[in-house]
Amino acid sequence: MFTRARWHLTLLYAALLGVTVVLVAGAIGVLAVREAHATDDRELQLRAGAVGAGVPDGPPPSPSGPGPGYRPRPDEHGSHLEEQGVLEYVMPVVDGQITPPRDQTLPGLPDNAGAVRALQSGSGQYTTIRVQGGAVRVYSLPVVRGGQTVGIVQVARSQYFVNAAVTRLALISLLAGLIGVALAAGAGYWLAGRTLRPIAVALDRQREFAGDASHELRTPLTVMLTNAELLTRHPERPLADYQDVVADIIAEIERLTRLVSDLLTLARADQGKAALAFGTVNLSEIGAAVVRQLQPAAAEKGVALEIEADPETAVWGDKDRLHQLVLILVDNAVRYTAAGAIRVRAQRQGHDGVLRVSDTGPGIAASHLPHLFERFYRTDDARSSEEGGTGLGLALAQWIAESHHGRIEVASSVGQGSTFTVHLPAARAHGRPRSIAAM
Repeated sequence: MFTRARWHLTLLYAALLGVTVVLVAGAIGVLAVREAHATDDRELQLRAGAVGAGVPDGPPPSPSGPGPGYRPRPDEHGSHLEEQGVLEYVMPVVDGQITPPRDQTLPGLPDNAGAVRALQSGSGQYTTIRVQGGAVRVYSLPVVRGGQTVGIVQVARSQYFVNAAVTRLALISLLAGLIGVALAAGAGYWLAGRTLRPIAVALDRQREFAGDASHELRTPLTVMLTNAELLTRHPERPLADYQDVVADIIAEIERLTRLVSDLLTLARADQGKAALAFGTVNLSEIGAAVVRQLQPAAAEKGVALEIEADPETAVWGDKDRLHQLVLILVDNAVRYTAAGAIRVRAQRQGHDGVLRVSDTGPGIAASHLPHLFERFYRTDDARSSEEGGTGLGLALAQWIAESHHGRIEVASSVGQGSTFTVHLPAARAHGRPRSIAAM
């Protein structure tokens, strides 16, 4: 699917650039052609004016041929008439009639029709005619003496080289455009890949998330269904005989409730709809409350749970979410520490309030550390299921820390335990907004 979308985007980039190149190159080409022809016309006009200024006063001038010093060349009847340069003709006007030159070496020149138009209009006239298979630009200028038109000066030049330059410009523009489109297609293919890669990753993560969530939901549902079926097999027996079964059902319901609650929290966080009520929070008090809450569970496993707290560790945050963050970290430590001690420390360091949860558990291999805060990631699936974890706790902890503009770090070695460290911005004296949406 993404390969097809990538090619579609590539073709779209190339098509847009192609249209842009055509429009820009076309506009440049049109302007260049106009300027080339306008320059050629101005040169012919200046040349005609110079020739006309040289016509003496008095009787009408004698007709003259293509210009002073003109000598026919062996190849002058070829298509490269431009090699002859600017051809000049002076045609006298007597009694309103134009006398063409006797030497008309080039058929079609001078342009008698253009000369007549200039004579009738009394002003210079441009014409384009075909001579020997090529286009020739002609400018005819009346020569006026004493209020009378005494002659017509006509200058002509082949358009061969002008048209050739225009053609070369068009070919160069086309080649440059094709190269540009090819480069744009390559760049578009690369950009499309970069654009679609995050989407592909997001969809893969969504599919993986859906699969993991389905698996996590299916396990407690299966346990509850099995136990419920067990209760229906012997309806005559009193419920007191099934206390273990009922306890298992309740435990799975509680686990399912935690899982759904965590999923809902993360979904709201992803949508930016998880609102946080910020205020000054004593991190030491939260740590102490969590330690008291989990002390029975730690004592049941024979694990010492201690706290060292600076009473002035005030941070800026949402009290309920920070309590949830500390509870996740300490609860994980209690779950996965079979013997030894768990120590919770809360203290002020510079501009941060810092919470550390250290345990003497089995530790975490270095290969797992980069993925530890991913949703549903477990270092040991079987052991995590036994301990009742959902695989979402550390993902929630990271979100809570980051939504408070803080961070969470982990240091661990196999066989030497783990330490989770949370850095949170310390509370300041000046006021802040009481409630903001989570990032």
